[in-house]
Amino acid sequence: MHRLKALYFGTPDFSADFLKKVLDDKDILVKIDGVVTQNDKKVGRKQILTQSSVKKLAIKNSIEVYHDFSYKKFDLGLIFSFGRIIPKEEFKKFKYGIWVIHPSLLPKYRGASPIAQTLINGDTETGVTIIQADEGVDTGDILGQIITKIKPNENRNELTIRLTNLGYDLFKETTNSFVKNNFKINTIKQDNNNYSVSKKLEKENGFVAVNALQKSITSEGQKIYNLYKGLYPWPGIWTLVKIGSIEKRLKITEIELFDKKINIKKVQLDGKKEVDFKTFNSAYNIFT
Repeated sequence: MHRLKALYFGTPDFSADFLKKVLDDKDILVKIDGVVTQNDKKVGRKQILTQSSVKKLAIKNSIEVYHDFSYKKFDLGLIFSFGRIIPKEEFKKFKYGIWVIHPSLLPKYRGASPIAQTLINGDTETGVTIIQADEGVDTGDILGQIITKIKPNENRNELTIRLTNLGYDLFKETTNSFVKNNFKINTIKQDNNNYSVSKKLEKENGFVAVNALQKSITSEGQKIYNLYKGLYPWPGIWTLVKIGSIEKRLKITEIELFDKKINIKKVQLDGKKEVDFKTFNSAYNIFT
């Protein structure tokens, strides 16, 4: 059976997890012959130049790595969290086009942060969509889609892992069917009159005023809890507190929802180690 010669576009950890599934699966009718990933970046306080997770995995498996669009022709392009727009002129290098694995129920939450936005908005279901890439951002025709319920306490990290696994199952099913069906597939147009967009996450997205945190402790806390789940582990939710005469950033590192109120379990003050919330509040008495 013919296997599609594919070029993989991806960068972060969960994209590498998806790639590893493709490489390890002997039954999928795809062969990854190259990867495109973002340039090495300086990471941490020591600013150590670090390869992306996708690049590390590709090198380990002796797969050619590109940081630009200097590659030649492939049967198929596959994108899962690449982080860059692919120029229109690149599409002609792929016999069957470029497929995008997108972790939302498109046309809902096009863009950079669909999983975070799903949780922040308190949705009860989500999914993965495979589309044929076009010139727009996540606007292409739908090749396949799978729906799943969101667990009540599921955070972004946990949901990302689950959607990566579901997305792989959908990709394998779609790809094998495509090859076995003489490289033909049915597509569905997206509803461009009924879509939403998710923006790239910034550190500022996690800011919650002290009075809003205080209110969520004593009354309705669902909105803050949804924000915490959607922004976990980065950028996380945080506030600004006065320690003496100095204003400092306080990160809320662990919370629970009980009886529609949030229960703050752990916090971390800038420059300090993570501590139990009760220990912190006993020392500074900020939350009453």
